[in-house]
Amino acid sequence: MIETWPPGDRVVLACNQRLPLRSAYASDEPIGIWVKPYFRGKPARAGTSPSPRHSGSGETSAWFFLMEPEAEVDEIRITAGDGGVNTTPVVATHRVRVVFGNDASADGIPPTWVMQLGEQSRAAAREQARAAADAPMSALDALELPRALARMEAP
Repeated sequence: MIETWPPGDRVVLACNQRLPLRSAYASDEPIGIWVKPYFRGKPARAGTSPSPRHSGSGETSAWFFLMEPEAEVDEIRITAGDGGVNTTPVVATHRVRVVFGNDASADGIPPTWVMQLGEQSRAAAREQARAAADAPMSALDALELPRALARMEAP
């Protein structure tokens, strides 16, 4: 299940407007879920949302925006995995034409999922960042830290 706001086969985004996508997931392992806009088989000039880790089953949202007025999208590939090149496959493709324009498609009030799932993603990302900051440093990280600091201090 994939849903967008605004909905439709052709969407016009205004400057700095995001296109949120809603999708269901089910995973025994923690995964990230990302959207990747494409045009004619190549990555589109678009910025995309980060992804917190998801496990179990539920719904999430991710979004993208066009980076320049000439940018276009004809498909959105949804990937899921650990973020690695070989371990984050395309799990779904959503065909939609997205263009930049002054007559944006979003009229009216967005459905409740836009705000609810967006806030859930932000809250999960904050919690995961807090947990990572509180986690003890690994032995490998401890060995690398002096080298990293030295590189930062070098002229």
